[in-house]
Amino acid sequence: MNELAKRVGIALIGIPLLVAMVWRGQWVFFLLTAVIGLGGQWEMYRMTRAKGALPSERFGYAITLLILLAVMHPLPELMALAGLLLMFTLLGEMFRNSGSALINSGATWTGIVYPGLPAAALLALRIHGTAWGIAHPAGYLLTVFAAIWANDTFAYFSGRAWGKHKLFPRVSPKKSVEGLLGGVAGTLAVFGLAWSMQWYAFSAVAAIGSALIVGLLGPAGDLVESWFKRDSGLKDSSSLLPGHGGILDRFDSLLFVAPWLLIFHIFLIRFL
Repeated sequence: MNELAKRVGIALIGIPLLVAMVWRGQWVFFLLTAVIGLGGQWEMYRMTRAKGALPSERFGYAITLLILLAVMHPLPELMALAGLLLMFTLLGEMFRNSGSALINSGATWTGIVYPGLPAAALLALRIHGTAWGIAHPAGYLLTVFAAIWANDTFAYFSGRAWGKHKLFPRVSPKKSVEGLLGGVAGTLAVFGLAWSMQWYAFSAVAAIGSALIVGLLGPAGDLVESWFKRDSGLKDSSSLLPGHGGILDRFDSLLFVAPWLLIFHIFLIRFL
């Protein structure tokens, strides 16, 4: 099976499955964020190992899972246990006595911070979105997914047609300022359509703010993940998704914008 057939096959299966998991119950979406968070964390640890680090992977996965559970059920005991395990990662380095304790601990914590915490922010938007003024969290997240796709598509064709000014050539030689602006136009179009049709009952301010966050920071997430891969000498974060690379390759933009969208809505409901 060639690469194109693999890509098409994964897309035909993955897109309807993704939509269903966003739309269905909260625990179904928890499963989705756990797969994205823990799978992306495994890929992140793979990159750190390529640089010679030896992260405490089991501790890292356990902490991320506890954080996700704490989002589902806001219990202080879960966060306290996650904090306790964080301390154990430091104590464990004394007993491992393998490689650099600073580098190993940093690698372990990096996998929790990215993509563990962004996955938790994504889950919080779905589970607790109504508390921050998101009338229909599932519909809002589907709009975010569509906006990310539009951002990639508009950026690609705008860059090919008009791209002259390089955006960040040291990390991604093909990305251009013109492509970035085209991508922003795509996200504004998606959120503008969703707002004008009143599909999911969010305000014009929420639509514009969300579109700008996705349009400007989504590409930043792609650049960050590209820089990690370049630094570790890997072409793809993994091969978990045949024809598409790894989880971070597919969800880097989503993971990067999720915390910003969460903070945006928290401030929006409190101050506007």
